[in-house]
Amino acid sequence: MSFSRAVAIIGASVTGVAAFIALVRLGTARRIDLIDPQGLADSIAFTTAEEGLLCNTSVQTMSVLDDDPQDFQRYLHAQGIAASEDGFVPRAWVSGYLKQRYTQYRDLAEARGIAHRVVRATVRRIKPVGPGCYHLQLDDGDDLITAAVLVCTGSAAPCVPPQVAAHVGAPGIFTTPYPTGAWLQHLNARSRVLVLGSRLSAVDSALLLCGAGHQVLMASPSGRLPGVRTATPRRSAVALDEARFARLNLESPKLYWHLLRLLAQAAKAINGRPLREQIDRSRDPAQRLRGEIALASRGATDWQNLLVHCMDLADLKLRAAPATVRMAALQNCWEAVGRYLFAVPLQTAVTLSQWIDEGRLQLAAHVPTRLEWQGRWIAHDDHGNSHAVDAVVCASGFHKQPFHVTPQALELQAPAGTPCMPPAVSAQLQVSLPGADRPDNIWLLGVASYLAAPMVNSVYQSVRQAAEVALMLSEHPAFSDEQTNEAVA
Repeated sequence: MSFSRAVAIIGASVTGVAAFIALVRLGTARRIDLIDPQGLADSIAFTTAEEGLLCNTSVQTMSVLDDDPQDFQRYLHAQGIAASEDGFVPRAWVSGYLKQRYTQYRDLAEARGIAHRVVRATVRRIKPVGPGCYHLQLDDGDDLITAAVLVCTGSAAPCVPPQVAAHVGAPGIFTTPYPTGAWLQHLNARSRVLVLGSRLSAVDSALLLCGAGHQVLMASPSGRLPGVRTATPRRSAVALDEARFARLNLESPKLYWHLLRLLAQAAKAINGRPLREQIDRSRDPAQRLRGEIALASRGATDWQNLLVHCMDLADLKLRAAPATVRMAALQNCWEAVGRYLFAVPLQTAVTLSQWIDEGRLQLAAHVPTRLEWQGRWIAHDDHGNSHAVDAVVCASGFHKQPFHVTPQALELQAPAGTPCMPPAVSAQLQVSLPGADRPDNIWLLGVASYLAAPMVNSVYQSVRQAAEVALMLSEHPAFSDEQTNEAVA
């Protein structure tokens, strides 16, 4: 099969589907292969059937069309669902949306003469074999030749704390809360479960467990839950001062304070409410949760209107910075602002507070350092406390996918026991192999773009990247000849 103007998209969840749609709309490629071992739109984030697990951003940030924020809302309305653009909807609805839009643009691709297929396989290696020509080695022994590669894979293996790693495989030890239904069925009725973590995957775990009648002890080093919000609008009547944001010194030890002042000024300008009146400073996590619920319920969380703009500006600034500077800047600010960037919907917060009040959910600001089996799991911490639990769920997040580069290839699965050498990735998300005189036709998008864009963790950001890269490809010499570039409404 000819590889001329052929594009391989590795990963067929949100980012991969968005990239496919963008390429079809632009008429950039003559052939598009979507490669994913799980098939189409089958990510752990959106395949849950639990309607209590909501999207973490509101409807207007969930469109797979970057230039049309209302597309997901129109899809919901067509299904008879009266969702507002600021509403937080069940994640399961996103999976249906992705599959419907994929089908729509698959049919359009066929009508426009664009060859396409979905390949259920894992790509192990991307190897240049000539100018603008790449060989993809698949785990099923097959291979594929293409002119460009968009890597749209998600996260890698779950993070398993060392105190749990020694017991992996034992009854009642779960290394991840996903897929959500796979592990709940193994619990006895009314179990007591230790959840390690307090961020979004831990919140998912608590919602599932408490909702099923279990009791949960949620433990993390900080004990802090995410913030609370009622929307994540893409636009705000008051915007951040972009010129002032651009002048922020990412290497300054006072970066956090400079950023906070900038945010405080914009947040106050929205409704005249000082930022200190939009947040709760209670030290007790449960009390802070109640305070933030009260603020969100009366519309006193103006800071949420700045989040999308802030993340857009931060993404541009971080992409342009060296890797060491990016990491230092994130460490400087993350502890204070991370819980607001990834805050939970008000509905979720109210449910968590209810479980706390009913005694089903307990929060601990320390993690066990040792587990032992005594008919039940006994979790010991450094403070002399012991907790007997029936099961342990690791909800500590996921590792980034390791990308290993050699002069000959980009390895998508780094060889075991080999030090990982990450590739150079430009601000345009383009990979350069060692010794190459120009960037390769390989781009990292979405979660996979962390080597250049470490803050990308939302649908709208991945969709925006997909649109950017599709446009770059449409202007690439290898793809622009005889191209129609007809935009599809």
